Amino acid sequence: MPIINFDLPADLFWARSARRVVPKGGVAHRRFETLAEGICFVVEEDQAERYGVSIDTDENSFSLDEIEALYQSEDFSAYRRKSRGSPAAKP
Repeated sequence: MPIINFDLPADLFWARSARRVVPKGGVAHRRFETLAEGICFVVEEDQAERYGVSIDTDENSFSLDEIEALYQSEDFSAYRRKSRGSPAAKP
């Protein structure tokens, strides 16, 4: 796995509908100060149905499967909130 900078700012995008044609306003966005915060939000906190999830930084873009793999990786272990008790991401 390439070296990933989890401290870069990141943008989370997702579709609110599984429909092939997304209705107006059907794509949502949330900004995080770091990629690590965005990954923790998707895996640990967010229970809403989301489709086509993507987290983007200036260097990379990650799909939901890649986000979950990053969360489980050894490189990410220091960032996991549930094990560290860190505060929630900022809206």
